Amino acid sequence: MLKKLGLVLMSTVMLLGMALGSASAARTVYVQVDGKNVSFPDAKPYVESNRVLIPVRFVSESLGAKVDYKKETVGKRVSRTVYVTLGDKNISLEVNSKKVLVDGSIVTLDVPARVKQDRVFVPLRFVSEALGATVEWKSSQSLVSISTGKAVADPDPVPSDDNMYSTEFEWKAGYTDLAKELFVDNMKVSNGKLTFTMPQGATGNYGNTKLVSGKNYTFEIGKGKGAISFAKVYPGRDEQEGYFINLDSSFNEDLAALFGNVNEAIVVTSGGYTAAPLSEVQKLAQNLK
Repeated sequence: MLKKLGLVLMSTVMLLGMALGSASAARTVYVQVDGKNVSFPDAKPYVESNRVLIPVRFVSESLGAKVDYKKETVGKRVSRTVYVTLGDKNISLEVNSKKVLVDGSIVTLDVPARVKQDRVFVPLRFVSEALGATVEWKSSQSLVSISTGKAVADPDPVPSDDNMYSTEFEWKAGYTDLAKELFVDNMKVSNGKLTFTMPQGATGNYGNTKLVSGKNYTFEIGKGKGAISFAKVYPGRDEQEGYFINLDSSFNEDLAALFGNVNEAIVVTSGGYTAAPLSEVQKLAQNLK
């Protein structure tokens, strides 16, 4: 009941305070090739526009392919191209482009390849199927199952993730202006209270109270103190940047399981549902300067 109530309250805050666009994957996305788990040592798969994007190297190499990466600068333009080769199969894709060259023919992607956390991400289904594999999405397990047709005698167990939040906190690529304004030299915590100045050009709500740009606010941190929502619109773009500052770490069962012993505000990214204590987020934000 507490978990459901927390979700209802969070949904209400989102509806009243901002329209944040479609949510991306709230849970970890797992990938298996022929029944064997694929390890992602740093950057992890995620969902965008109903497509699973993966670091191209790890899955391609799990399929037996060779991956090369070239970066070229022509004048002011920087070109980054990934080459994937498996037998007589050849794929050439340029970062930030939907056009891909597959065995001499141009294929258009639903979402372009892009760089995130120093890794090139591409739509998983495209790469797998271009290399002759079949792909199945098992939503109940957040599992992408890739098959090359080989018999699977001893499959790995599918990892489980029963918590809707991930503690691997990360910024939404291309949407960090609000993060800089909120978490860099703004929010202060003293004597169990959070103080900050509401950023210009952003919207914020605490319950039914609308926060005013440029005004200073102070809120108590502790059980039953609720959450603050923030959002920033990017003109001409479909998505927005948003955060929840949970003043109560036991806001719902999932947050309590992760941060029940943390006596500070918890920051949750809207849409992605990654979460971390405010002090940790502030440290991460220093790298956004």
